Amino acid sequence: MKKYLAELLKALAEKNQAMQTALTKSAGAGTTPDEETEKEIEQLEAEISAIEKNVARVKKQVAEIEKAEKSATPVQGQDPEQATQSADPSAHQPAQVKSNLPKGIGFALAVKANALAHKERLNTVEVLKSWNAPQEVINFAKVKANIGTTTGADFASALVDQQNLTNEFVELLRPATIIGQLSGFRNVPFNVKIPTQTGSTSVQWVGESKAKPTTDMKFSNITLSKSKLAGIVLLSDELLRFSNPAADALVRDDLVKTISQFIDSQFLDPNKKEADESPASILNGVDAIKSTGVTAEAYKNDLLSCIQKYTESNQGSDGTYWLMSETRAATMSMLRDALGNTYFLGMSFGSGQKTLLGLPVVTSQTVGEKIALIKPSEILLADDGGVDFAISNEATITNGDQQINLFQNNLNAIRAERYIRWKPVRQAVAWIDYTTASTTN
Repeated sequence: MKKYLAELLKALAEKNQAMQTALTKSAGAGTTPDEETEKEIEQLEAEISAIEKNVARVKKQVAEIEKAEKSATPVQGQDPEQATQSADPSAHQPAQVKSNLPKGIGFALAVKANALAHKERLNTVEVLKSWNAPQEVINFAKVKANIGTTTGADFASALVDQQNLTNEFVELLRPATIIGQLSGFRNVPFNVKIPTQTGSTSVQWVGESKAKPTTDMKFSNITLSKSKLAGIVLLSDELLRFSNPAADALVRDDLVKTISQFIDSQFLDPNKKEADESPASILNGVDAIKSTGVTAEAYKNDLLSCIQKYTESNQGSDGTYWLMSETRAATMSMLRDALGNTYFLGMSFGSGQKTLLGLPVVTSQTVGEKIALIKPSEILLADDGGVDFAISNEATITNGDQQINLFQNNLNAIRAERYIRWKPVRQAVAWIDYTTASTTN
């Protein structure tokens, strides 16, 4: 086939040369082609067109042949079984069963079964089997029930299922948190000393034979010790007893919502100080910029003050984000100038990435009455990516000034725990306080 293609290309080149010769006659005389030359040109055009079509066809076939040569599997014909296996590698491979559960549902199903088993003094695995739960969820429950046991025949596979279901849940949890929506954090392990530079070197112009400046670079160490956050979700007895996708999704969503809200509140609460068992908020110790109002002009002035405050620590704008509540973002998107034009372009209400002054905006109702400008690359983050849970139905839960007796109200408390800690390397944020602005403007 390649030889035939070469012959066609050679013929095409000859016809094109003949066409150029015919046209050169007329061009040399400065006239249009005479009748005999015109017939010759028309004949050549027809022949060239036919050859080009055949060249395209042959090139396509040559490409298909080369593709087949690369992807074809040589058949090993030592015996019929070998030949069949070579032609179809999947012919003798066992079928693999994959779960079609939506992400996070398996984790929620295991949590719910564990809670029901705890209440009714049942075995979690038996509860899941009665619900016809997928095997991976049952394996997850087995690991929870036999923690530290490595002698079982299915121990390894059960651990894999536990890790998979936990990872799926965390994949849902991370985007629901402010931390999960920001990118650029310096990810570090727990309990490891991280060297940080606290003093800069000195650089100057010097003349020939003059003394060069010397400065000792100053360093310190930051250690992110393990800290564990815990959130409690209350579920009714009726919800636990139902095994259907809607109930399972509700449990999953409640777990995600509870954990994410707590992480966000701790991350942005300016009054949250560092303790041995928990990190300080990134806003703690950072003086707030008092808002001048909630008009378009006031927002503009406040944002400028925030940027100026932020850059005082020699921070650049690359990799920075604005944080604000969804309500404030919606309010700013509706501000108009005297001509009816949108005042803050990029703040359109609805889905999609919002931008403010060219920087991305992350929204969460947990942000509350503030706007923050944050640079994640100046924050160390230790996160083991795991979530654990415990069950109780006989305790009394304190929620602010309210006390809830679980037994009396037919409720079950699921405590979800996650290991995570953060710490700024240097000032990584500036923020505006709108606590009084919303009521006085």
